[in-house]
Amino acid sequence: MNAVGSSARLKSVEKTRCFRLGVFADAQYGDKVDETREDDATRTKRFRASERRLRECIRAFEDEAATLSGIVNLGDLFDGYNEDDKTTKPVLRTPMRAATLEKNGTDLAVVADLVNESKVRMFHCVGNHDCNVGKEVFLSAVNAEAAYYSASMPRGWRLIVLDTTDLNPRYVSRDAPEFDAAMRFAQDAVDEGREDVVPWGGGIGPVQFDWLRDELNDAAAKRERVIVASHNALHRDAARYQMSAWNSDEVSDLIESSGCVKICLAGHDHPGHYHYRNDVHYVTLEAMLEAAEGETSFAFLDVYEHDAVLTGVGVASSRRMRVSPPGVFTGIATFGAAEIGAIAGSGSDARVETSSMGLVDWINAYGRD
Repeated sequence: MNAVGSSARLKSVEKTRCFRLGVFADAQYGDKVDETREDDATRTKRFRASERRLRECIRAFEDEAATLSGIVNLGDLFDGYNEDDKTTKPVLRTPMRAATLEKNGTDLAVVADLVNESKVRMFHCVGNHDCNVGKEVFLSAVNAEAAYYSASMPRGWRLIVLDTTDLNPRYVSRDAPEFDAAMRFAQDAVDEGREDVVPWGGGIGPVQFDWLRDELNDAAAKRERVIVASHNALHRDAARYQMSAWNSDEVSDLIESSGCVKICLAGHDHPGHYHYRNDVHYVTLEAMLEAAEGETSFAFLDVYEHDAVLTGVGVASSRRMRVSPPGVFTGIATFGAAEIGAIAGSGSDARVETSSMGLVDWINAYGRD
């Protein structure tokens, strides 16, 4: 194909974009000094920098407001404090002093004001740190309609937002109907000696799991395609050990058997990760909190008929993901090494990862059963 043909084809692909989302994870703002991890000196939590980073992220999304169908916050908007007794098994929420609650509310308000000012619709996942003010308080602060829900996207797509704090009794109110099931799960895990069930984790409780099954059945019946957003990764290999949802095996089996889910977006595991199984792309976005000094982390997700392109800004990885059935050729690929440049709609320089495959190899890998 000559250069003119390639250019025309690329323009055609651009015109058929189904929709676009802004995505960020783990801003985890706090009015506290930076903290270098004891287990990894190369990683630093830059709590105060997150206010500026989030402001710039929202501004970049606002600049593209006319092209966006929404902004997805993958959880842990702020950091917060708690006074839980970590020696108990399972760990449960300990009542906080009034001063601690006030400090948490003050820190949350800083970043809640930023997201609430956005003209673009926000979709919030609840993170474990967000629960330092209580789940209901957090949802109210960011004007979220519920802890888990679904929303229609253009061109026959659906976005499902899940709550992975739902299975951890530490984050569930004791008078909530979900508490007993969460407590049983956590206690059984302790009795079984499961080391992956950690105090900062969680999963999808039975009520929410049944709701998810109904949503996926409905989407499949309507021939819709689905993007699922959650704080914890929904496949055990989409994050490091102890960082995926506690019942990720059951959840990922449900997701993959549905036939309609194409992409699962998550945060929580700050270095980020990616896994692909049974035609589902599991993407764990790099944390805004731990981006290097002077850097950031957020992304634009452009969804087309046959593929989706995640364009990372700052340290966030960029990916191209097929979302059509195997055997359907997805158009013209971009080949070559990684490039640094201004990405359309990002408002700043971004790292773009492109395939090093040749065209024939790419067709053989992705254009057949």
